[in-house]
Amino acid sequence: MVEARVAQTTARREIETGPQQSDSHFSSWNGAVPGEPQMVHDLSGHPAYWLVPVQQQKTVVGAVRVLADGRPAASLAYRGASDLLTMDRAEILKRARGVINESKGERVGELILVHDGPPGREAWRVEVIFADEIVKWIFVASGGTYQRLPTEINQRESLTE
Repeated sequence: MVEARVAQTTARREIETGPQQSDSHFSSWNGAVPGEPQMVHDLSGHPAYWLVPVQQQKTVVGAVRVLADGRPAASLAYRGASDLLTMDRAEILKRARGVINESKGERVGELILVHDGPPGREAWRVEVIFADEIVKWIFVASGGTYQRLPTEINQRESLTE
């Protein structure tokens, strides 16, 4: 896996020479800069690729997906407000709290950015722990919040082995 600075350099190159040159959907990229790269993990928690925000002043207007070997995989122009890359821990947990039953002993575990399915389906995964076991995952994405049992993923992985 390349380092964050390599992912940021790749994103800078994509921003400077990328799709805004010929595609009006990327016009917001003119004069933009790469933000802080975010590591995206697979559902098992292994590093998968980088997602580098494209920033126009303080607004995230897109992203560049950078593969583990440093190659750009996708350039994304956000048509509306995509807050996935600007959410901080407090905002993510605020969105997840509705499905965490703290009064019955559930608590928040690890919080990481994942791709839930194919690359491009990014969401923040919040572990919910009860009696020292992960009992569910809450996914916080730009489009909303949903949850799943970790055992569903383990069953799916064992079927493909």
